[in-house]
Amino acid sequence: MGARRCTQVYFAETVTDEPEGAAPCPEGGDRDLSELSRHELGELGEDIAAAHLADTGLVVIERNYRCSEGEADIVAVDEDEGSIVLVEVKTRRADAGGGFFAEEAVDAAKRRRYRRIAAAYLMEHFPVPAIRFDVIAVTVPKGGPIEVHHVPGAFDWDAQR
Repeated sequence: MGARRCTQVYFAETVTDEPEGAAPCPEGGDRDLSELSRHELGELGEDIAAAHLADTGLVVIERNYRCSEGEADIVAVDEDEGSIVLVEVKTRRADAGGGFFAEEAVDAAKRRRYRRIAAAYLMEHFPVPAIRFDVIAVTVPKGGPIEVHHVPGAFDWDAQR
């Protein structure tokens, strides 16, 4: 793929659901990132991806867009390009099988599903000037920085890819 790759590093220590200054929760208060459930890890990855998109100048307009064809994790607008961006977010622990590249995280079936989701989005929000498909991979290590790999235009409408 000829897509440009962007890597951002975020630092994280602990995660808590409690507001600052609140008493610790009965389950033990702050938790290490390695203790997050798979669902919580996915939500954290989507939150980080949305923040990353905002940092790069995109405007997040919807999270977890659902239609009959499936779900897009994030829908954003790239005002510079004048396009809607459908973003697939893949979050993994760094110790779960080593590193990976964002463009490898979305297989052919997922790309086909995203194309159908895009078609549904176009029909619901006509007119849409252009659609781009991005992939963001979030790697969460046991300790140390969280890495974000963003691949704008990770795939296109071409059904042969």
